[in-house]
Amino acid sequence: MTRTRAAVPRRAVTALVLLLAVALGLGAGASLALWRDAEAVDARIPLGAVVFGAGAPGEVTYTTSGDQHPDRAVFTFGAAEAAELYNDGKGGTVAIPVQVDSLAQGNRGLAYTVEPAVAGGLFGASTWTLTQVESPAACTASATAESSLTSTPWTAGYSDAVTPTSEYWCLVATWAPVSGEHTDTVTAAGSAVVPGLDAPVEVTGSDTWSATVGEDVDPADEPDHTLTFSFRTFRPGEEEA
Repeated sequence: MTRTRAAVPRRAVTALVLLLAVALGLGAGASLALWRDAEAVDARIPLGAVVFGAGAPGEVTYTTSGDQHPDRAVFTFGAAEAAELYNDGKGGTVAIPVQVDSLAQGNRGLAYTVEPAVAGGLFGASTWTLTQVESPAACTASATAESSLTSTPWTAGYSDAVTPTSEYWCLVATWAPVSGEHTDTVTAAGSAVVPGLDAPVEVTGSDTWSATVGEDVDPADEPDHTLTFSFRTFRPGEEEA
């Protein structure tokens, strides 16, 4: 006997996606990339969605399909963090935590890579590291171990999860002011005619001065720096990253 599966109407597919958006607290405009959205969807093929975003812990901004680059999320830092790094000119260390949320439903995995862009200003003159940590609380000045800049939070095994998973990264930067002592000596020589003497008298004189020199920097002028998280999805059997 032959059995025919009823097709799922497009309206029902859209309703499922909207319900998922509400469940995630993302709103209907968030990046819920429908894997299969046709006039009819075979009931044997699971509906799946992809969610991705990054930001400060608890302040994640999710990508949307209307973004210029919907496959990436960008975290930006600059003047505020530079003020802490500057530490009134004495120098210091700052630890910046970043949260990355992701969700991949159905039989799709998700992997992403982070690309730091840290040039110019105090951060450009500092020594810094970027590493993955277990939680925001683990992002401290001592979190400087090297780690891969690629992560695979979702494998291609089937998943019907509706809650994104969170991963955390930590950028630690240390800046020390460059200063030193500068000493300079000026010497002058000449001759003077002294009454009663047959020949001019040679005279010399010198003066020495010193000063402490340092960098003239203002953290308010710090340019924006970015961490760009770019993701890709993959099916079973495909390379994960």
